[in-house]
Amino acid sequence: MSFAKTIIDKLAGNSKIFTFLRKVLEINFIVQKRLVKKYFGDVASQKVLDIGCGTGEFADLFKKADYYGVDISEDYIAFAKRNKPGKFSVMDATQLQFLDNEFDKVLIMAILHHLDDETVKKVLAEAKRVVKPGGQILIMEDAKIKSLLNFITKPLQSLDKGDYIRNAKEYTSLVALYFEIEKQGEFRSGAITYAYFLAR
Repeated sequence: MSFAKTIIDKLAGNSKIFTFLRKVLEINFIVQKRLVKKYFGDVASQKVLDIGCGTGEFADLFKKADYYGVDISEDYIAFAKRNKPGKFSVMDATQLQFLDNEFDKVLIMAILHHLDDETVKKVLAEAKRVVKPGGQILIMEDAKIKSLLNFITKPLQSLDKGDYIRNAKEYTSLVALYFEIEKQGEFRSGAITYAYFLAR
């Protein structure tokens, strides 16, 4: 592991530094938040699960919903509990401690690129289990896409803590195993490139 990547991994382990760095690199997640509002719309009174919620950056978008955020990091969840609205729990996304068909909406943002294919399948299978029939899932993941600005993006991706940054086609193959994809696309969030999927 390179010295630079070692430093990045250590910084990512600190919730305050992680939140600050991601907001700087991704211009406060403006594009992601716009997509959540566009595709999930008014979720008042609905039950929403944010898998891999990190520090709860998206919780404010769901104030009128019954919002649950889960993450494997105790530090991130502690930060979210102190600073964001909602119900937060430390939880392994491959073994969600929720009932079948419990949620109307499920959000997965930037966790699958940390996981190998078999673990991604377990996460998606759990997401499918807990979402209601006809419920929606929105997935946004760091991805390899063609862009004139990749001279900035590629070095950052090489330092990313996630070792499984895929292209859109590879994500599509995994998501389609469990969900019917309604919309998909690619976007740039500051210095980072993403693929997204809206599915049922």
